[in-house]
Formats: sequence, structure tokens, C-alpha cells
Amino acid sequence: MQALDFLLLQPPFDLTPEKQAAFETLIDSTPFGGFIDYQLTYQKWQFLSYLCKSRGFVLHGSQNADIEVVEPRKAIDVKTFSKQEAIYATTDGIWVIYFAIIDRRNIQPLSLFNSCLDIQTSPDQIIGPLYFFSITYSALVQSPWCNGVIYILSRDSFEQEPAQQIQGAEIIVPHWISLKPAKPVAKLHVQPQDFPFLAQIHGHNDKKLVQLATEDPNGFPWPAALET
Repeated sequence: MQALDFLLLQPPFDLTPEKQAAFETLIDSTPFGGFIDYQLTYQKWQFLSYLCKSRGFVLHGSQNADIEVVEPRKAIDVKTFSKQEAIYATTDGIWVIYFAIIDRRNIQPLSLFNSCLDIQTSPDQIIGPLYFFSITYSALVQSPWCNGVIYILSRDSFEQEPAQQIQGAEIIVPHWISLKPAKPVAKLHVQPQDFPFLAQIHGHNDKKLVQLATEDPNGFPWPAALET
């Protein structure tokens, strides 16, 4: 199987005038730094993605609902861009919910293996957004889901991960970092049912994944490390 066989395509997102007006009214009626009173029937990931596209925000997911200022934190990753001491954020409303609804504080060991990307094959053709989600298999079987919070941040101090050229296509990842603290513009409670791919999260063997990724850095998503 090829890497594309494991990637999930974003569900349809029909931005009607009524939906857009509802999203605008909701964010405009929320006090700065406050929790959004989300009573809409539209999926929350659509609202979050819309805010990033229309208002220029970025999103940070957490299990901590009491953050007043989002601070840079040191991350562990194989990529140079992703192992800085920084705030990590995205402009994708689905990807951010994944990070918010996994109970990493109470269930260990638990490692995350995931991707969100667009593939630009020509100036006028983009495939995506495409997703892959996996967590440590021993944690997955415990259904380690919890409620979380999405912190909506100004994009001013953030920079996006540079695009990559792979086999003639440009890979664009909605992954952003900031080296400076940031005060939330608004906050949104999310629950596991807000994540549209909950049933499609894979489980992986941590040691096998590290071994295979070391042996073949281009072997994403290293299917031999995935367990069912």
C-alpha cells in the first residue's frame, strides 16, 4: 500500500451564507479571551477552520482549560522545525481537536503520530486537506478520550512550517510556531464527539515505529508498526 492509501480526506465543508453569518456573529459576540458559547448545529471544526481562513487566527489544543497565557514549550520530534521551544498551533480545525481530546495526562505510555497536509500538484490543483492519526496501541484500546479546549490565537508572532517538495509536488502543512507567549483571543470547549475521525485513529507500537522510521525515514506511515 502507498502512503496516500492511509490518508483521510477532509469531510465536505459547505460554507453557505447562513453558516458564515452565524460564525461571524458568534466570534464577534465573544468577549476577548472568553469562552465561546457554542450553540450552533454546525460542526465545531468547520467554525474553527473558518476563523483561521477569514480572521487570520491560529489554533492550539490542550486538556488544560485554565490557560490565561499560552507559553512556549519544548517539544520532542525528529524534525528540526517541530522540536523547538515554541507554541505549536495549526490553522486546521480538525487537526487541533485531535490534540485537545486525547488524555495524555492520565494515560501512559501514550505517543502521538499524525499528519495534516495539502498536496499541490500544480498551481491550480490542491489535494486535501489530508489526515493521518495514530496513538500508542496500548493507550488506544483504553479509549483515552477526554474533553479539551481550543485556544484561538492571533497569528502575528507565528510562522508556518516551510513547504516541502516531494516527487514533483509541494507538500503544505498547516503547522505554525511562535517563540513568544500569546494571550488567547477566545477559547472553545470541545469533546471527543467533535472529532470527525475518532473511529479512524490507528494504534501503533512505539518501539517498532521508532525502529522503522530510523531505518527508512521516507517510509511514512510505516504500516508494519500499526496494530489492530
